[in-house]
Parts: sequence; structure tokens; C-alpha cells
Amino acid sequence: MIIPLDLVIAFFLIFGRITGIFIQAPVLSARSFPTFGKNAFIVWLSFVLLFIVPVNPDLPTSILGFVVALGLEVAIGFTIGFVCSLLFLAIQSAGELIDTQMGLSVASSLDPVFGAQISVIGRLTFMTALTVFLLFDGHHLILSALNQSFTVIPAGKAPNFASPDLMMQMMSLGSTLWLTAVKLATPIILLIFLTDFAFGIVSRVAPQVNVFQLGFQLKPVVGLFGISLVAPFLIRYISKLIEVMGEELIKLLQFIK
Repeated sequence: MIIPLDLVIAFFLIFGRITGIFIQAPVLSARSFPTFGKNAFIVWLSFVLLFIVPVNPDLPTSILGFVVALGLEVAIGFTIGFVCSLLFLAIQSAGELIDTQMGLSVASSLDPVFGAQISVIGRLTFMTALTVFLLFDGHHLILSALNQSFTVIPAGKAPNFASPDLMMQMMSLGSTLWLTAVKLATPIILLIFLTDFAFGIVSRVAPQVNVFQLGFQLKPVVGLFGISLVAPFLIRYISKLIEVMGEELIKLLQFIK
């Protein structure tokens, strides 16, 4: 059986976009996901989408054009995965802000799954967000966005990464990331601030009390107590952020088409 060249080119272009998503998207890019299984899933998914998604009729015919088109497809997938990962970056940043106030930032350690230094509460908030993400089918949302991306931008079509609207959206997402982190961390930071304020009063009333050493022992307990109080609201907020992530993905695809 002779396989047409256009079919082979379309397969590799689809393969490139899926690979870009697997490089950056949450869950799919985790090091705990075995490399062999990840590669097998990418190949299988490329074969499935090859007969479903639209393909640009003007496919590249030269090697240079094919390499450029493949790089653009990887960039599209990477951008989609990056927008999805911003949710987790915001929640992990909130955990690290809480860690700094609790005095646990010195307990940061290397996370072998993600290959980066991560704090204790940052790890806790990240895993909480990951659990909620999977419970609300966030991984299905990523795969749905992948499928929709081929409807908006067929395989082989050059995206418009120079769009001013795209630049404004990415800047808006960056500001939203830090705003989300501050919103999530504010209740715990306020609770610890009140604890520090109480310690300040104690140090003025009873100077012989070593409030500095006492704070190292008490602030982690107060922080964990505050986290246990806001946990139900945190889960609801994360579920709403997943919906916002889907809306931002739709805007992204419209801007780069």
C-alpha cells in the first residue's frame, strides 16, 4: 500500500501540535507520566485525529517549509499548554506566599516530579489543585481544546502570533495569575499578620517573653489551622478557575487564527 505524502506530512504536523501540549500542559507534562507511555499516547492520538480534524490544503512541499510548519505547530500546542499551566502556577504561588509568612520557606526541597524547588504549602496547594482539576475533568478540557484548535487553525496553517490582541491577552493572564495568587493567600496572610500583631503586644507587655522563638513554633500551627478553614472555599474557587481557563483557551485560539 502506498501512503500519500500529504497524509504523512499532515500526520507529523498533528504530531507536532500534540507534542507541544505535552511539553507544557499540566498532568500531561508531569515526569511521573512514563516517557514510553507518553510517546505512545501522542502517536495514537495523532493517528486518531488524522482522520478527523481539518488539514490546510496548502501543505509545505519543501523540507524547509515543513520544518517551519512543524515548529509553528509545536508553538501552538506549547501556547495552549502554557495557558492551562497558568492556573497551577497561580495556586502554587499562593502556597509559596503562605509559606513565606508561616516561616516554612526554608523547608523548600527538590520535587523530582517537576524538577524544581517547591515549598511545603506550595506543594500542598498544587496537589490540591491537581486533584480538583482531575475531578472536574480538566484533562478532558485540554484534549477538547486540542481538538477545537484544529477547527480554528487547521494543521499546516500559519498562526498569527504577532496579533496585538494576543499580546494583550498574555499580559492580562500574567496579571490575573498574581491577582489569583494574592486572593488565595490573603486569608492566611491576614491571620498570620494578626498573630504577629498579638506577638508585638506581648513583647511590649512582657519583654522577657521570647516572641521571636515562639513565633516560629506558633505561626505554622496558625497557618495550617487557617488553611483547614478556607479549604472548602479554595476547592470551589479552583473549580471556577478551571471554567475561566476554558474561556481563555477559546479567546487564545481566536486571536492566533
